[in-house]
Amino acid sequence: TRNLKRTASCLATFTKSDIFATKFRVSRRTWEPVLLPDPQIAAIIGFAFFAGCVIKGVTGMGMPLVAIAIMSLVLDVQDATPMIMMPALVANVYQVTETRHSSMPIKKLTPIIIGLLIGTYFGVSLAIATDPALMLGVLGVLILGFVILSLFKIDPEAPKRGQNLFGLAAGGFTGFIGSMTGGFGPILAIFLLSLRWPRETYMWAMGVLLLLTASALGLFYALLGAFPAWVFYASVAACGPALLGMWAGGKVRRMVSPERFRLLVLTLLAVIAIKHI
Repeated sequence: TRNLKRTASCLATFTKSDIFATKFRVSRRTWEPVLLPDPQIAAIIGFAFFAGCVIKGVTGMGMPLVAIAIMSLVLDVQDATPMIMMPALVANVYQVTETRHSSMPIKKLTPIIIGLLIGTYFGVSLAIATDPALMLGVLGVLILGFVILSLFKIDPEAPKRGQNLFGLAAGGFTGFIGSMTGGFGPILAIFLLSLRWPRETYMWAMGVLLLLTASALGLFYALLGAFPAWVFYASVAACGPALLGMWAGGKVRRMVSPERFRLLVLTLLAVIAIKHI
């Protein structure tokens, strides 16, 4: 009876999830829970991050959209969402390192970084009182509008003068919307496409900015206790497939022309917009 009570106590502190099969190891004094990964579910998670990072390696974004959609087949979204944190950090570091030859002085990104921080602060403050479904719908309409204008060759272009103020405003809007919806990538893509930077410079800047937002979100999840141990371990293990996907995506990206690259980014933006609407 005493051993059964100890076992129940252990289970009470253990967060259940379909990703792990629970077995028990018998010791001389008590039973200890042992977590063994389910091979099929682990394979699906690995494939989710590989596929998501292939898309990110080609377009600079889209990993969470693809990875969470696939993982939701076997996991709760509440567990799948924080699991992207470690692969996101690793993938963005890889993206920045891979395109470092096309980097620019970080001061050119300073206005949008400041705007991101300010917008994220106010966005988090209002997130509790705002309907997330409404914000996702607004985000989808904005992105789809940009895509339609671009397909009709009415491409919004950043002003030549006052780019610092434009970057500050774009960063603030991105942080505000992204902190409430998780949709940092699409708004950043719209801003960077409007600057008409070369493809590899676009990829470098996107990596830097998404690395910043991924780091902030990872810290946010950790402080809120939304990063249980098993999610962290699974997130670390997923870094391997994520790096392989980034490598494969980079190979594909270098094979396409700048015009086709822009079309691929716009296509991904349209898919994201339709999903949110």
